[in-house]
Amino acid sequence: MFVTLKDRTLQLRSPVTTAHGKTTHRQIIEITVQQDEFFGYGESAPLPGFGLETFKEAQTALAEWSENPHTLPTLPAALSGAATALDYLEQATSKICLPPGSIAVQALISATDIPSLEKQVTNAINDGYRAVKLKVAATDAMTDIKRIEIITKLIDTQILLRLDANGGWTRRQALDVLTNTDTGRVALVEEPTSDPSDWQEIHRETGIGIGADEQLTDQTQIDRLVDLGAAQTFVLKPSILGGPPATRRIASQAAQNDIDIIISSFLDGPMALRSARDLALELAPHEIHGLGTAPLFVEDLPSDVQPVNGYLQRL
Repeated sequence: MFVTLKDRTLQLRSPVTTAHGKTTHRQIIEITVQQDEFFGYGESAPLPGFGLETFKEAQTALAEWSENPHTLPTLPAALSGAATALDYLEQATSKICLPPGSIAVQALISATDIPSLEKQVTNAINDGYRAVKLKVAATDAMTDIKRIEIITKLIDTQILLRLDANGGWTRRQALDVLTNTDTGRVALVEEPTSDPSDWQEIHRETGIGIGADEQLTDQTQIDRLVDLGAAQTFVLKPSILGGPPATRRIASQAAQNDIDIIISSFLDGPMALRSARDLALELAPHEIHGLGTAPLFVEDLPSDVQPVNGYLQRL
């Protein structure tokens, strides 16, 4: 088996602001594996502030793997990219042809100033999205309350509003913000605090479903989340979980414990987005997934990962 690695930088149209800071671009490593006439493709893209390896560490790990492809990398982003490429190679060698399909995706909203927020939400509505996800906890509580209030006025009740705090609130802040908004309009809040032991109380006090995201990268922590009954939804990012095999395993554990799943992008490039789309079609075809991120980039990503009327198509 022959492995090829290629570095690439993708620029975001506007910074994406989260509780971890601002992201202006994505450095990715595109991976191609070849066996005879068959190919598989993957991508590795660590993001500072999310507890992953650095980009340089991912480069080193993948370069070592390319010299010895029988030993997978152990670092999460590097492993995810390699495992994705191998999963597609296996499909190619087995001559598996995935059927056409489509999945609904949400729009990501991160603007902190009101005019930009209103523009992003209005564009999402006009583009046919059935759900929007607002990044919160990057500003003060009153600003977040105002931003949520504005969105609930702009969208009708048929469009889901999801929030993502990236663990940036304290328990008190989470309750202050969420109880001062129309909780009936908020479908989900991801990682309201960095301590999952807070989440059951937040769910009980607000009635809002809780999504686990950053907490899912360690099996011990996943087991703890299940034991705590902390989350009603697992938000799975294949590009940091270990690729398709690990994502399928966690999805199975979620199903066994009556936990919903959403497949989500890590501000990924085209190869990782394509894999995530295929996993969404395989594991939760009727959910609205967090994969509507291609329009956030300056570069035109391939058409099959570009949302059309709020859907990604596999042709």
